Amino acid sequence: MSTFLKDFKFEKPPHKITYIDSKPLKLNSEFIFFHNKSKFRKELNQLQYLFKTYTNIALHAAGIRDSYLKEEYSEKFLIVLFSTAEIVKKSNEILNDHSELEIKPGCFYLQTTSEFILLLSKDLEGLKKGTEIMEIILTQVLEDYINQNRFDDYIKICSFELTNCIKSL
Repeated sequence: MSTFLKDFKFEKPPHKITYIDSKPLKLNSEFIFFHNKSKFRKELNQLQYLFKTYTNIALHAAGIRDSYLKEEYSEKFLIVLFSTAEIVKKSNEILNDHSELEIKPGCFYLQTTSEFILLLSKDLEGLKKGTEIMEIILTQVLEDYINQNRFDDYIKICSFELTNCIKSL
């Protein structure tokens, strides 16, 4: 049984990261970067290219169907949900657990569970910072996976919650 990375390194540490002792997220080729606004779709390209570079698998990005997402959530947050088509159907349920989050402009919230990675922000600045942190985390996870040389196992990401904020003047 392979191990997986349980502590990430950052050049500039995020405001708060809490590692959760639970089952890791196990990635497969069915994962997609779901989003709720086409205006930031291009921000996901760097994450798609990252997977293509390490796994030679091009992961897709797609919009979250309106029937899976309450309008109030789509108005309140810019959302990236990295998961499978089956899990995205539970978008309202997932976001219901986060509906009380007050995210300031330029800030973001990032969570990984055994089913998904969720990135929430209020604006494009926060979303860009969140995707940069996702890229750092995913790069470390993919490099660790390659270094283990156990390709018969899943790529695994530990569960965590991360908040980060950019001080606005």
